[in-house]
Parts: sequence; structure tokens; C-alpha cells
Amino acid sequence: MYKKIESNLAYRAFTGGPMICIFTKSKDGTPNGMSAAWNCPFDIDELILVLDKGHTTSENIRNGSKIVVAVPSSNQISEILKLGSIHGRDCSVNKFVEQNVDTEESELFKFPVIKGALAYFECELNDKALFEDKGICLVKVKNCYVQENMWDEASKSFKKGCLNSLHHVSEAVFCTGGELVSND
Repeated sequence: MYKKIESNLAYRAFTGGPMICIFTKSKDGTPNGMSAAWNCPFDIDELILVLDKGHTTSENIRNGSKIVVAVPSSNQISEILKLGSIHGRDCSVNKFVEQNVDTEESELFKFPVIKGALAYFECELNDKALFEDKGICLVKVKNCYVQENMWDEASKSFKKGCLNSLHHVSEAVFCTGGELVSND
């Protein structure tokens, strides 16, 4: 038996991809990071991120086009909430310092990225017009990095049981994904 819910709650039943953290730098080099729940793969090396056009992150993307997208693990809820609790423009110094979020430097872009993420992707904006019009950020993955101890080279995928990604449910509530199942 099914229960009908309000249409404006559809996103809570149909979550996007895993929770992600998006990292950018402003024109003057100030780093910024935010949490986002609405995202999905678009192609084998392209991602879709849906962002509010008024966010500091959106302004940074418009001004620079490079971003780093990280997939945090289930033990990083505190960091996800900290990154999502304040706008970069409201920080007096550096959002990561003010919010006490540990970061490390991305390999090529040298952007801060949440330390210990399951994976991160160095990307460039692929369609500026789409982003300006709809807030849909279509990005091309330039470099992809995964935690080495969680990657199975033979299957070219995460190892069974290791992908403890988070999916947003409501407010500060998440569910975990990651148990690999097959039809064997």
C-alpha cells in the first residue's frame, strides 16, 4: 500500500546523488566550500550540480570556472553541516578556519578540499549559459581521485562495503549508501 505525500516533498523521496562538498576560490584567491545535495552524473566524465545562483560558490564559479567536488564519507556529517551553515561572504577570514573544517590541497588545482573525502573531482564549468539561466552547473571532470584503500582495481569501482556516502533526507538527517549488491 502507498501513502500519497505532497508534491513539494518529492525531493525527499527521490534524492539526487550523494551529498557533496563544492570548493572554489574567489577572484582574489579566497577559498570557499559548501555542501550540496542536488547532483548526479550526466555522462562518463561530466557531472550536474544544482546550485542557488546567489551563493558565494556560484559567484566564484562564474568568475573562475574551476571547482573541486568532493564526496564526503558518513563520518563527515559534522563537516558537511559546518560548510552548509554559513555563506562564504559572511566569513571575516576563511570559512574553513572559522568553521574548523580540516582540508587538504587538491592535486592539480591546489584548491582546499575536505580532508579524508571518499573521492574528489577537479572540474571546469562546461556550459556557462545553462548555469546563468537555471543554476544548473554542468562540469567536465578533468581529474578524478579516490581513496586508494577503497578502490578495487580489478573491477574499476569502489570495494564492497566501503562507499559510505551520505544522501540528504531533511535538515541534518542523512541516510547512507554504499553496500554493493549484484544479481549473482
